[in-house]
Amino acid sequence: MEQKRKTIHRIPKTDTFMKRIAFFVEGQTEQIFLNRLVKEILGAQHTSILLKQFRGGTNIPKQDITIIRNIAINPRYEILISDCGSDNRVKSEILDNIASLRKNNYSMIVGVRDLYPIPIDELPKLEKGLRFLPNSMKDEAGYFDIIIAVHEVETWFLADTTHLRKVDRRLTGSFIKKHLGFDPYAINPETRKHPAKDLNDIYKLVGKSYTKRHWQVRKLVNRLDMNYLRNHVRYDLASLNHLITVLEKFKSRK
Repeated sequence: MEQKRKTIHRIPKTDTFMKRIAFFVEGQTEQIFLNRLVKEILGAQHTSILLKQFRGGTNIPKQDITIIRNIAINPRYEILISDCGSDNRVKSEILDNIASLRKNNYSMIVGVRDLYPIPIDELPKLEKGLRFLPNSMKDEAGYFDIIIAVHEVETWFLADTTHLRKVDRRLTGSFIKKHLGFDPYAINPETRKHPAKDLNDIYKLVGKSYTKRHWQVRKLVNRLDMNYLRNHVRYDLASLNHLITVLEKFKSRK
């Protein structure tokens, strides 16, 4: 059962020999996916995962809600995954927290967000802006990274076409193309501007839906074939490959 408690920006003190990495993500979809990916790559039995949600901050006091799950008895890794609540807060939350995280021996601080609704031709400019750090933080540049999913994190889900037949065996490429005009088994998913809508449209063909509700995202993510994503899909999607590579390097680092 998930435990929730409100905290002030405070990083728990733990074993200084444990490897630590922090992720700041756009929303709950990225958080749910990353939570599973981390377990698959690092091993659930060796990994303590701390999930947070940042809320408020404009007209009301900013709070973070901490959800503790998968606290291993003898973990090798500590992973912090913070849901920032929107794409434009990923960088600002990193800037607010990077100093305290580095003091607590987090070896990498990584932001993950969608490109949508920004056009694809503005991706290089966006990446450059998000990776820029003020002079006062130049020393942290080697511990900081940003990953942008083109166009949404659901692009990665759409790319794993193996999960569609788990939803309903009727969801073949020809069936989907007949009704929606495109075959997800035969396209580059990054050409789809709104893959979350595509998934909902596909699911609706068999009387189901995908509307980003927490339980729907978890159900979809649990259907994904992580071996297929890690060994095949990643090489077609630069952003997914970037994320997986970050975790693999983190695992192998001495």
